[in-house]
Amino acid sequence: MANTHAQLTAPEISQLWSDCLSDTLILCQLRYFEQHVEDQEIAQIIQTRIEKTREHYGFIVDLFNAIGYPIPVGFNENEDVDINSDRLFTDHYMLEFLRQLSQISMNAYGTAAAFSTRPDIRQFYADRLQDSQQLNEEATSLGIDKGYVIIAPSLPIPSKPDFVKKKSFLTGWFGERRPVTGSEITFLFANIQRNAIGAATMMGFAQTTASKTLQRYFQRGKDIANKHIEIFSSILRENDVPVPMTWDTEVTDQTSFVFSDKLMLYQTLALNSLGLGFYGLSMSNSPRHDLGVHYTRLMAEIAQFTEDGTELMIDHGWLEQPPQAANRRQLMNE
Repeated sequence: MANTHAQLTAPEISQLWSDCLSDTLILCQLRYFEQHVEDQEIAQIIQTRIEKTREHYGFIVDLFNAIGYPIPVGFNENEDVDINSDRLFTDHYMLEFLRQLSQISMNAYGTAAAFSTRPDIRQFYADRLQDSQQLNEEATSLGIDKGYVIIAPSLPIPSKPDFVKKKSFLTGWFGERRPVTGSEITFLFANIQRNAIGAATMMGFAQTTASKTLQRYFQRGKDIANKHIEIFSSILRENDVPVPMTWDTEVTDQTSFVFSDKLMLYQTLALNSLGLGFYGLSMSNSPRHDLGVHYTRLMAEIAQFTEDGTELMIDHGWLEQPPQAANRRQLMNE
């Protein structure tokens, strides 16, 4: 068995550092949700998630302290959230937020576990993956029971196995387009859902920031998300496939301070980064040419939006330096 006191590898330290920072942000949001949720079943899921997140954060802090690694500043309840401010999001939004969080976490922790080599880190991420799977089970089951979760469409059952016979299977722009495959539907459907929660989040952020610059930025994010929803929805409608609902009505008319500008901008960049990853995965699972072109140009739009947001973070002095390799040129000059 590998040495549990071995030096952390680049994948391990990078993921732990990122998780440490993200945990502080999620705790701020969950504490705000806990203060305002009305449905007791959703409240129980939120409380459990708060306990798990604190436990995970504590593990990383103890580990960093043991090896002398600086702990990210991150976010805290004193500066980055007013848990007693008026309600900004409905219970419906909170449950969908938790469901989306579980899906993002399963993807991140599964990757982290695969790239980790120290046994304690592998076990840590295996446990976090299990926690995320449990959250997904609870949030999805409750959402279905309450009619919040829109079930993905089903497909007809073929009479026998078949093979693709024409290269038109790849056609998208010219000629007769074939129906979308089950895999293509899966990613179109999921990307609509992610953009829908993103658009609602951007709306809430735009309403509650005091900065005109950030208000315009968040409004731009909302417009981009809605544009992407419409593109993906039009493809599903063309194939007579049901389209998921949007979440704009789950944002209240609250306009006073809820989350700090730093927290809202950081979360926006995090959502953008995840969106790029999901679009890349979607493109690799979508053989139709027109879908690949859509994903390529929409990824470019998100990348530009992310770059502009990163510059805002740097301008305000909010962007923490992530773990990186030694600057050998600088060391030699010194």
